[in-house]
Amino acid sequence: KILSAFHQKYPEVKISLLNRNTDTIVKALTDQDIDIGIVEGKKKNSSIQYLPFATDEVIAVCSAKSPIAKKRSLTIQEIKNYPVVLREQGSGTLTALKYNLEKNGVKLSELNVNVRLAGTEALKNFLREDNCLGFLPKGSVLKELRDGDLVTVKIENFQIIRNFFFIQRHGTQNNELSKAFISFCINEA
Repeated sequence: KILSAFHQKYPEVKISLLNRNTDTIVKALTDQDIDIGIVEGKKKNSSIQYLPFATDEVIAVCSAKSPIAKKRSLTIQEIKNYPVVLREQGSGTLTALKYNLEKNGVKLSELNVNVRLAGTEALKNFLREDNCLGFLPKGSVLKELRDGDLVTVKIENFQIIRNFFFIQRHGTQNNELSKAFISFCINEA
């Protein structure tokens, strides 16, 4: 929505979007394949400048047809008893999940991981048809929750809040187009 609004305001600007996981975006930036990135969390890289952009929440969801949907609420320990589908290595969503699980005394390796998929859309589409539990950004599943295809599974005393950052290579942050894009995105968000 924000990218479309930017394009409408600045139709002369050519946009090319690379939609990948955090590790891939950081590499593309450092390899100078892209000028700006938006990533979840900060990686230790002294050649990159991070500028806070937005926050969101990752929630546990399952198909409305899944037996898990009848539970509606689980303890952190109970999630180990259910099949889980996760994002691929390098995903910021996976990193946030791992961090928050460990904060609550559960290791990612203790989960019954049946499937790993690259990308939010792949995971969401898989969950709509399967019995697994998954963790997805709340904003990415609003339509599916509203339509009843997916349901939220509350995990007691467990919340995953992610921070998103614009990233740029040090020395490029004064580019006028980049500054205008970042400013526009922050104002629209």
